[in-house]
Amino acid sequence: MDLIPGCLLVMLLLSTLVLGHRPLERSHSLSVVTMVPLLELERKLIDNLENYTKALEQKLEIIRSQITVMRAENEKGGRNAIPYLSNPLNGFSLIRRLHVDWIKWGKYMEQPVGISQIKAFGSWKNELPTQLDLWDACAGIVRIQSLYNLKIADFIDGCIHGKQYNVSMSAADMFSVGHHLAMKNVSSGAVQWLQEVPQRLQKELPSIPRHLLIAEVDVLRLLAEAHFKEKNYSKALPLLHNCLKLQPHDARVLRLWKSTKDLIENEPNPTPQENKEQKVPIVNTFKTSCNGLLEKPTRLHCFYNFTTTPFLRLAPLKTEQIGLKPYVVLYHEVLSAREISMLMGKAAQNMKNTRVQSEKAVNTNRERTAKGYWLKKESNEMTRRITRRIVDMTGFDLADSEDFQVINYGIGGHYSLHFDYFGFASSNYTGERSHHSIVLGDRIATVLFYLTDVEQGGATVFGNVGYSVYPQAGTAIFWYNLDTDGNGDPLTRHASCPVVVGSKWVMTEWIHEARQIFIRPCLPPAKGTSTKS
Repeated sequence: MDLIPGCLLVMLLLSTLVLGHRPLERSHSLSVVTMVPLLELERKLIDNLENYTKALEQKLEIIRSQITVMRAENEKGGRNAIPYLSNPLNGFSLIRRLHVDWIKWGKYMEQPVGISQIKAFGSWKNELPTQLDLWDACAGIVRIQSLYNLKIADFIDGCIHGKQYNVSMSAADMFSVGHHLAMKNVSSGAVQWLQEVPQRLQKELPSIPRHLLIAEVDVLRLLAEAHFKEKNYSKALPLLHNCLKLQPHDARVLRLWKSTKDLIENEPNPTPQENKEQKVPIVNTFKTSCNGLLEKPTRLHCFYNFTTTPFLRLAPLKTEQIGLKPYVVLYHEVLSAREISMLMGKAAQNMKNTRVQSEKAVNTNRERTAKGYWLKKESNEMTRRITRRIVDMTGFDLADSEDFQVINYGIGGHYSLHFDYFGFASSNYTGERSHHSIVLGDRIATVLFYLTDVEQGGATVFGNVGYSVYPQAGTAIFWYNLDTDGNGDPLTRHASCPVVVGSKWVMTEWIHEARQIFIRPCLPPAKGTSTKS
């Protein structure tokens, strides 16, 4: 599959700038494409600040030019005051200047500068990212670093998985991540991030304006509190001493210092806190899968699919087996660069926070960090053509299946381990079913298209069986969610690993079972066979 032409990508990014002129859904960091308008917003803010400096410079230029003239006249009189003032013109001028001109100078000094620029900034404040946006962005950075076991010292300097990028994190960036972890009570993680801040802070002192600097006392206090929660009292105490040197009367620090000192005296060898997050089995499975540490299937092959529909006799599909149990295949070159560009361009202007669907509810949570757009299969000739192609790939009837969902992931964008099926046929299913689900049935299969390559991360992994598929523009993976008896296949539990570097776009089609009754009839599974029909 040819790469998308650069000009098409540029056109796509430029098209998203129209978002700056319409209300945006928050959570900018959940999608790379919805962060594009933030660059335009920052450009406007920089231009506005530059205009503010010009207004200041204009006032300074007027003042400086007059200071030269006024000082020359004052020094002329000061060198020989009596002869100077003996001339009535000089004496008169001095009295008039002090009575009239200096009153005007006082009023001139009081005049505010840059009123229009200040008003302009106020009009853009509602477009700035919120606290929730920053929280999501911090969570994405933490997800990347922790899940891929990246060394923080390398990560903050732009070295990711051995590749050096021309970017690094500032002390303020690092402090925000540490503060985020501290607020989540992940004190061990907070310590790792915050202990890197003081050194970076010292490097930045000569170049960062004072009003933008992170206060050293805030860093030391937060780091001390994190050590205290980890029962590292001996490390917390010197940090608190340094805090008190900077702010001797800080009551909060004084209380913590006293508590720490008492605990050291009464509990000389405390047991450090364990990192409970790593003890969750599903977290470990997700992490292991995304790092490629699971055993991968063997005896797989590639072939041309001529048989699913008669049309494939003329245009067979390049097919690669990913695994046999469950049966998962990867189709190559099933979307053109033009189709990809059109899909992304259509979705980019209408992105919404993705919601995890279940039969009981539709909820917005952070199991999935991305934004998406639902595109009707009958929208235009292109979507109808793609629908016919999916029929060729799967052999299924798509008349009652769901619309396409086009998704773009953001900073550390991911989707935790999950099933695509609802499990209606399971004896364990006790929830109420909607009329929609009764008529259409469960999701029998999934087709997942990759619209872009991803430089690092972003793999689709099947955690129970060790399958890993990395995004490649124009490809699509297909699998059955249900066994031939209609029950959900637990081996199809899968996840989208966090994107490290790149913009991951995918498009999903979920196929329902009702219309497949004669295409893939319900049969008891044969022993020792795969779920392939």
